[in-house]
Amino acid sequence: MAKTLILDSTLREGEQAPLVHFTQERALELAREIDAAGVDFIEVSPIVGQKQMEIARRMLQENFSATVVVHCRAKKEDIESMLALDPKFIAIYLSTSDIHLANKLHLSREQALDKAAEMVALAKSYGLKLRFTCEDASRTEPEYLLQMVKRITEAGVDRISITDTVGIMTPASFYSIVKRVRETTSAGIDLHCHNDLGLALANSLAGIEAGADCIHASINGAGERAGIAKIAEVAMALQVLYGQRKDLKVAKLAKLSETFSSFTGLPTDPFAPIVGANVFRHKGGTHLAAVLREGKSYEAYSPESVGRTRRLVVGGYSGKNVLRYLSETLGMNMSDEQIERTLRRLKEKEKDLFDFSV
Repeated sequence: MAKTLILDSTLREGEQAPLVHFTQERALELAREIDAAGVDFIEVSPIVGQKQMEIARRMLQENFSATVVVHCRAKKEDIESMLALDPKFIAIYLSTSDIHLANKLHLSREQALDKAAEMVALAKSYGLKLRFTCEDASRTEPEYLLQMVKRITEAGVDRISITDTVGIMTPASFYSIVKRVRETTSAGIDLHCHNDLGLALANSLAGIEAGADCIHASINGAGERAGIAKIAEVAMALQVLYGQRKDLKVAKLAKLSETFSSFTGLPTDPFAPIVGANVFRHKGGTHLAAVLREGKSYEAYSPESVGRTRRLVVGGYSGKNVLRYLSETLGMNMSDEQIERTLRRLKEKEKDLFDFSV
């Protein structure tokens, strides 16, 4: 499997989510933190308004390691409006599904093919690197999608984004689509999967296994409706499951989530993988006993690897081991009888008393 790239779309897709708004300064601060985490692309949409245009201009002037991708419609006026920013990489999008062609763009299939090829050729004539997004690809008739892929490949596109715009694919069906696209084009393949049925990460990984080489993600999965794949989950899945992208600074992921929550007022789900408050909290008695001996007993990856700490919860589910550990750690020297008595009293409680780091 080739190296999997990551595109962070928090400042584009993420800001399309309700209640998500960034000032220029906060957008720049967030972009710097995203870049420091080691992603390959950071996406922004200058055409939304003057604020976003200025954010894009300032991002392009920063010395980011990541490539800044400016996002716009597959329209001549949009593409040419980007030129004043002197971008190196732009992304244009056009719907390909019949439902979008009929109800959104009012184009026939043939008209859409011609328009896509024309806009790709226009962007390339300006010396730009270009990604073309087939919006609603997952609901596009497969043979027509492949026709579109062939046309834009011939026009010189650098990358093609295959999207599950309304999040209706299964991993198996998405694998099949991406595999056929991979067999049809030499261009790089991006994956932009929405999470309407909770399958954005699974579908993204299936697409990577089918030959794609870039996953779109955002902080906390922010985006339209149920959002897209979460950058923390993508990064750790690549490291833990596929043994790649060890260069990603995963210890920065929790801080990214905290910054996003601070800027938006939207709290991080405590059960969110990697960054959630409960990820390394252990409560069940048998779990605690095993974790105290070896963290791998109930952890897919260590808390230290992502800049976190393990915490033990004391309450009605506690067992002798955690009480004995507490007694030894705090120098209480509790006898077996005292531990038994304390344990009985704990089990009468209907709430957790406290947790502590270990």
